This record gives sequence, C-alpha cells and structure tokens, in this order.
Amino acid sequence: MAHRDTALAPSGSAAPAPRAWRAAIERVASPERFRATVVLVGVGGLLLRLVLGRFEPSPPAGHGQVYADEYWYVRVAHNVLKGRGFASEFWPHSHAPTALHAPLTVLLLLPASLVQPFGYTAQRATMALIGALTVVVLAYVGRELAGPRVGVVAAVLAAVYPGLWVNDLVATSESPAALLVAVVLLLALRYRRAPRTGTLVLLGLSIGLLTLDRGELSVLGLLLAVPAIVAVARTSALPIRTGVRALLVVGVLALAVVTPWSVYNQVRFHQTVLISTDLGQTLVGANCPESYYGPLTGYDGRYCFYSVLLAEIAAHPKANEAAADSYFRREAIHYATSHWERWPVVAGMRELWLWSLWRPGWTVFMSGVYLGRPRWIAWSQIVAFWLLTPLALYGFVLARRRRIRVAPLVTLVAFTAAIGLVVVGHLRYRVPAELAWVLLAAIALDRLVLGRRPGATTPAPSVGGGDLG
Repeated sequence: MAHRDTALAPSGSAAPAPRAWRAAIERVASPERFRATVVLVGVGGLLLRLVLGRFEPSPPAGHGQVYADEYWYVRVAHNVLKGRGFASEFWPHSHAPTALHAPLTVLLLLPASLVQPFGYTAQRATMALIGALTVVVLAYVGRELAGPRVGVVAAVLAAVYPGLWVNDLVATSESPAALLVAVVLLLALRYRRAPRTGTLVLLGLSIGLLTLDRGELSVLGLLLAVPAIVAVARTSALPIRTGVRALLVVGVLALAVVTPWSVYNQVRFHQTVLISTDLGQTLVGANCPESYYGPLTGYDGRYCFYSVLLAEIAAHPKANEAAADSYFRREAIHYATSHWERWPVVAGMRELWLWSLWRPGWTVFMSGVYLGRPRWIAWSQIVAFWLLTPLALYGFVLARRRRIRVAPLVTLVAFTAAIGLVVVGHLRYRVPAELAWVLLAAIALDRLVLGRRPGATTPAPSVGGGDLG
C-alpha cells in the first residue's frame, strides 16, 4: 500500500506520481496559497530575527571605543523626539546639527524610541520587522522572475540566510536599504511586464525613500528603473513621449521626497548637503597609508580618520559637519592622487575583502571591535555567503537557459562591485548582491530539490515579463 500510486499508474505514463513532500510544496506554492505561505514564512523570519537579536550586545561607545553607527541612530532619534531636531551628541559639540547619515533610519526608529528612549531592544525589533518585510517582498520578486514556486523558495532562503538577517540585528540603515532595493526591483519588474502609471508613482517614491536611507543607492534605484522604462517605451506607439513622461514621473517624485531634507540641511549648515556628510570620512579611511600599504591594503584604515580629524579641528575649530566633510574629501582625493600608482593593487584588494576572499578572520575581528558582535554571528554571514555562491552561479546559468530576466540581478551585483572599488570592502556594502544571491539560489534550489514539473518547459510569458519563453 505504501506504493499504491506507483502500482496503479498505467504503464507508459509520462511521469511517476510526485513524492508526498514535493506534492505538499506544490500545494503551498500554488497561486491560491502563495500569499498565505509567504506571510507565514515572513512571520517565521521575524521570530528568528527577534531570537537572534538577543545574542547581539549593545554597541560599544565611549571610553576610547569606536562609536558604532547604531549608537548615532538611536541617540539622534532621541534628540528628534526631544525637539532638538537632527542633532549630534558628538563632535563638534553636543547638540550640534548633524547629517552624518541619511535620515530615513532615524525616522523609522522614532516609534521605538518613544517606547524605549535610550535602549536598543525596541529599535532592533523595528529592524527585525523590516527584515521580515524584505522576506515577503523577495518572495514576490521571485514569483515575478520565475513563478510562485521560486517565490516561496526565495522567501524561505531570505528568512534564514545570515547575509540578510545579520543586518536586522542592529538598528542601522542596512535593513531599510535591503527592503527598499527589493521594492524598487519588484516595481521595475512589474512595470516592464504591465506598464501602469500607478507603478511609476510607487517607483519614484521608493527611489526617493531609498535615497533618504543611503544616498549612494539612489544610483542603483535609477539603474533598475531606467532600463525598465526604456524597454516599455520602445514597444509603445510613441516611444520618446512615453519614455520621457515615465522618467519625469519617477524623477519628479523621487526629488519631491528628497528635497525637504536637502533644504533643511541648507538652512542648518549654510551650504549644500544633499543627503549626508559621511562620504568624506569614508573616503579618508579608504585612502590613507594603512589602506594603501601593508597587511590591510584595500581595507578601511581604522586610525586614519582620527589624524585627519585632529588636523581639521586644529585648523578650523568652529567648523560644522558639512565643512569638515568637504575637508575630509579634499584630503582623501589628495592622498589618492598622490599615490595613483597603487590604485590597481588597492582596487583588487578591495574586491577581495568585499567578497570575503581575503582574511575573513580580520573582518570577523572588526565586527567585534565596531559592534561588539559575537564571532559566530560574523562567521555565519561569511560562511553562508560561500555556501550560497555556487548555488547562485548555477541559478544564473539556469535563468539564462530559461530566458528569465536576470539583467536586474546582474545590476545588483555589478553595483556592489563598483561600490567596493570606490570605497572599502565592508560587508555591509554587499547588501544588494546578497539579494541577488538569494534570488538566484532560489532558482537553483527549485530545480535541484523539486525538479522540473512534469511536462513543463519554461515559465509562461506572463510570468516575469514578455521575454520568457
């Protein structure tokens, strides 16, 4: 009786009956149950993040320690609630105007800061919730690319993959960045499949919010949106008019989201600060003796910033953050141009650091220095990336064979590599590529674990765009 289905199958049937567990997966990944399944996986991802968050200590601060970004976000959120606006407790003086980081993460932390003004539990729970939403959005991206089954697999992978949940354990900008990049990717894919003005509106607003989370990701948002807009315009009766109109809708709405913050900064600093003032110190760390020579070539110079900062304070004791940022940029550019012969070596080493191919133990050590993070959490992010990489590569091959639209995923990876070339190989800059890794690995796992559906060839043209066979 255990083999009843096989025994009753007619001889010469096209395929044997699927295993029970495969049939169960087919049921939960069916279009009718897709939404409920994805929500359930998202809840599981939320619970996992809340549990793992208990192992993440509070960020080190004071007494000679490096101030972690999380400390800045939480304290600035508290100052906003106290009516001080975006004010810093650090240099140049207490309650000085600050735009060290983009504002969106601070705004997202305001409700948690009402509940817990100086703690981290509620703030990190906010990031865990954002991470769970990313799981859900990636499921819909997977469905858009290759059907509901791949969408469910992508959701499960996103829920448990350390490369994503590690960012959801701390209250920093990486979690909102992952969510918003996934949203922009989903909207770009949907607009190309079914062009609608409403999708364009959401796309423009999402790119604006992405810019307010991490300024450099505005470029990525445009790199995802513009090809979709151009592709749709080329198939329309009036390609130039359609394309220009769509670009204007997206561009105007994105600027409308960002402009109030830029104006606010102009009033406070009396000079232009479009998004943040952290580029200068980032470039200083990436272009200094410690990052150009020696065992840490290509990595972030841990102590370079302080020497430049002391020189800035001595030369301009009353300078604000914006003025200091301009000074840091000049110093970084001067050092880089003075040591231009080292660029090829430094650029290559930056990529090795970024993709965890060089001295991963040092990366783990620095996670402990900056975040106080346990070594097992930092190692899990690196090892999981190594394990997922072969699956992602196989998923890319499968996607090409099935003519699934993978150009946006290639864009995520290429943008990540470009950022690594310009700055440093911190793993937090790898967020866009981690999203692509999950989606490509989901395509691979769907094929390896579940196999091809009986009689199936390629996804239907309505799934993932018109270029699917």
